Amino acid sequence: MKVASISELKDTLSAHLDRVRSGEIVVVTDRKSPIATLERIAPGSLNQSEQRLVSDGIVAPRQQPLDVEALLAIPSRTPQSSLVAAILEERSESR
Repeated sequence: MKVASISELKDTLSAHLDRVRSGEIVVVTDRKSPIATLERIAPGSLNQSEQRLVSDGIVAPRQQPLDVEALLAIPSRTPQSSLVAAILEERSESR
């Protein structure tokens, strides 16, 4: 499982999507706190519109199950005590 910050994901999205296509799960973090996972879509669990996305090459089915324990083991960061500091940090990450 790969862990990537939002800024890292934005900078190298294609490489991370290649990992997902090969079956790896990518955990997306915001200020070191996990907020989402990118993973392949499980075969057989798609409705008709989702199957159309797969056939168009927009999404791909997942190859392996999510390791929830590993996801939950990612340490979370304590919140910023200052709103201004949090805004400045977010601005610096998006550059």
